[in-house]
Amino acid sequence: MGRRNLLSLLNPFNMRDKGEQAALMSAISDPLLAVDIHNAPLFYNSKFNILVDDKDIGRRRLWKVIIDHEVVQGYQAALKQGLSTSIKAVQFHTATGVMYFFVTISPLRRSSGKIYGALGVFHDVTALKLAEQMRIDFVANVSHELRTPLTSIKGYTDTLMEDVAQGRPVEEKFIHAIDRNTSRLMNLVDDLLDLSSLESDGVLQKIELETEEVTSRIVKQLQSTFERKKHSVFQQIDSRIVFADPRRLEQVLVNLLDNACKYTPEGGKISVHWTAQNSESVEVRITDNGSGISKEHQGRLFERFYRVDKARSRESGGTGLGLAIVKHIMQRHGGTVWLESTPGNGSTFICKFPVK
Repeated sequence: MGRRNLLSLLNPFNMRDKGEQAALMSAISDPLLAVDIHNAPLFYNSKFNILVDDKDIGRRRLWKVIIDHEVVQGYQAALKQGLSTSIKAVQFHTATGVMYFFVTISPLRRSSGKIYGALGVFHDVTALKLAEQMRIDFVANVSHELRTPLTSIKGYTDTLMEDVAQGRPVEEKFIHAIDRNTSRLMNLVDDLLDLSSLESDGVLQKIELETEEVTSRIVKQLQSTFERKKHSVFQQIDSRIVFADPRRLEQVLVNLLDNACKYTPEGGKISVHWTAQNSESVEVRITDNGSGISKEHQGRLFERFYRVDKARSRESGGTGLGLAIVKHIMQRHGGTVWLESTPGNGSTFICKFPVK
């Protein structure tokens, strides 16, 4: 509803009764608060009442209801000067957490033009604010992840160039360090491109796949990684078929098994268990007997670049995007992924695929 139409309908001379006013207020999805020239509430809807969680709004002055100074100033500008104001991303602390609102404040006038109050409309922009913050954090994280190996490559390259210029023998360890950090950069770029592809189109070619064949092939592919840490890997196949994209399923298994290997101590055990859940879904459970993951980390584990142990993860060559990729792949399949873990008792990552 446009601002002019809304203000016209809210004009008390156009309201036939209080019941009509109340019905209109309840029908508007945004929180509303109108005050008179004395800063006392004229009317507000249930959405605003929920927002501020104050049973005594009707008996309070504006600055007791809203503590944001800029919003209060906006109301004063409307009441005293007849000015309309827009305020971006006003923060409110609610029972469900922090919320952000785009607030527009306009004067209320009688048919004579005299100002008798001011109306504020609070439009919820929490999702947009969080998305913007995620974008900022993502750029900052990517910049940091790129800078670390690039700084190392630059340092070793400068040292090698100086050695060559001075006629000193080239240190082989410097070349290995450059190669290692270059591989890390390439892995990071590949994972970023993968995430971009999954988020933009993510077209899947789903077919029936034999779970035993796919699992055995991936375990064999990672065999040298398991052998370095003397891990035992077990397979249990109680569901023979899964309906999935072959390449994406391989990514899920590789990422989860590689993750289990990194965080399972030497000589540990890792298992892959395929099961059918009624006739609606097929689950694969990747279980390890590592140190487990505490509750405080479990909720954020599938976020991009989130690491429980940042130093250890970087030392192992991880990009911090593996679990985020798994989450996006499962979402594209119409499935889900979650973690079950208790510190000291290992971890189990469960992926649920729809039957069709």
